[in-house]
Formats: sequence, C-alpha cells, structure tokens
Amino acid sequence: MNKVTSLFNIQYPIIQGGMVWVSGGKLAAAVSESGGLGLIGAGSMKPDLLKYHILKAQGLTKKPFGVNIPLLYDKAEDQINCALELGIKIFFTSAGSPKKFTNFLKDKGALVIHVTSSPELAIKCQEANVDAIVAEGFEAGGHNGRDEITTFSLIPQVRDAIKIPLIAAGGIVDGRGVLAAMALGADGVQMGTRFLLTKESSAHDNFKQLLLNAKSNSTKVFMKATIPVRLFENNFSQELQDIEDKYLNEELVLKLNEHLGKFRAKLGMLEGDTANGELEVGQAVSQIKTIPSVAEVMDEILNSFQDNRDKLPLKL
Repeated sequence: MNKVTSLFNIQYPIIQGGMVWVSGGKLAAAVSESGGLGLIGAGSMKPDLLKYHILKAQGLTKKPFGVNIPLLYDKAEDQINCALELGIKIFFTSAGSPKKFTNFLKDKGALVIHVTSSPELAIKCQEANVDAIVAEGFEAGGHNGRDEITTFSLIPQVRDAIKIPLIAAGGIVDGRGVLAAMALGADGVQMGTRFLLTKESSAHDNFKQLLLNAKSNSTKVFMKATIPVRLFENNFSQELQDIEDKYLNEELVLKLNEHLGKFRAKLGMLEGDTANGELEVGQAVSQIKTIPSVAEVMDEILNSFQDNRDKLPLKL
C-alpha cells in the first residue's frame, strides 16, 4: 500500500476523473469494483440527479467511491449536502477556492481532495488543510489551468512544494503514464479520458467512436479569456475560435458565454451531436484505440505498468 491506497482504502492508486455527462454511478462503481477509486462527476447534475447516481453506485458496489464537485457552480453547496446525507465521505473539489468547503467537510468526517494546476496553488491547498492534491497538467481535458504547465513539469514541482499525498493528472492513459507520474513523485494518478472510452461510461457512442480516430493534434484549449477548456476540435470549437478572433476584452467574454450556452456539453457528450456539441477530452486521446470494459482497462494499466517497469535499465 502507498499513501493514496491507504487514504482511500483501495487496492490500486488509480482514480477515475469526475467528468460531466460521462461519469455517473455505473462508471464510478465499476472503477471501484476493479480496485481503483470511482468518482461521480457532479458538475452536470442537480441534487436530485446526483442522488440518483449515488444510490445507483451504492447498489453496484460496497467499495469506496466519491463525488467530484466543481465549485464554480451555484449548486455546489446543495450537491455537497446531498452527498453527505447519502453517506459520501470522499469529495474531490475543483474550479474554486479550497478554503470554501474544506473545513466544513472535514468536520463532517469527510476526506477532501482539491484539484490544482500550479505549485503555488498546491501550497495554498495544503494550507487549507485538504487531505490530498490532484495536480493536473495542461494536457487534461475539460476545464484547465491558466498557467499552461504540462504534467511532466508540474508534478516534480508540486512534489517539492507539499508534504501531503499527490495525485497526478493530465495526459495519463496507460501504465507507462502511471509509471512516469510515480517516478516524478506522484503517489497515484487520476485518469479521465481513458475511462471515458469504456463500456460503462455514459458518453454517447457517436462521441466514443469519434475519439477512436483522434489524431495527436485533435484537441485544443479554447476560451482562455474566460475559463480555459480543452476540447476536441469540431464545428462548435471552430465557432468559439471565430468569436475569439473577432472580439476583444469584455465583449469577447460576453460573446463566448452566450455561444457556450447551458447545454452544449450535454448535446455533444451525452446526446451524440459531435459536430455542434462541446466535446471535452484530454490531449492523450489519440493513444486510445479500443473501448473495453473498466475491468479490462484496469488489467491493461497494471500489465503495462509492470512490463514497462521491468524494462527499465538497472543502471544508466
């Protein structure tokens, strides 16, 4: 066991990222059943829907799982209270200050893990008394850090800056990535995109099939003037780029928010309109060529980790 497996009482230090419209109770339970830590992505859920997915996961596994709650949404407090009422004890928070709910959650006996994108912010998370940190590199899908620090540069800097458990995220899709992250100082990893492309994820099949044909340059970070987000390039992302090229300052922010609307992510990732929907996915998606079960993914990761560790030279 290491710091991450001990903290969560799990078999492997592998956490499934909490993704909007993709990671519901079925996916979270499957990851936990396979020895990792599953997370329900609450960002797209009102409290009633979150309750449904928590109860669904509790019906599928008795092993630990958690919820990921982006703090930028006004329903975050209601989501937290809903999860607490249902006995959830593991909270991954992101997109907001770690000070906002950490003490409240810890007073309720919960673990709090905050997602950050720089060593400076990681220090603030540790000072806020979180139990662990997810340091997420610029390769990650979805909402991204403004500092544009890649995972390979970020993890050793954060490791040197903090003493609490460190979970690496961004661009990790197989055992090679896990091995590299741990060599850089991580105690565990968080993967989103790899678990998006599984049978248990709720992503629409159109979305999954599109991603199987991804190229190395198929994703790009958009909306840097508001909240940076890495997307698969399509008609919708081109429309965002056109707005960014045309407008400046306050008007740009207004136009981006107007065009994004409330349901573009749902349209693309859950309903399958891959041309006009918002498609959040990580840069390493081009490495993935199959849609297996979660159990098969875990086996692949563990075997790849062991094979690549065995290939390392004993001496340089």
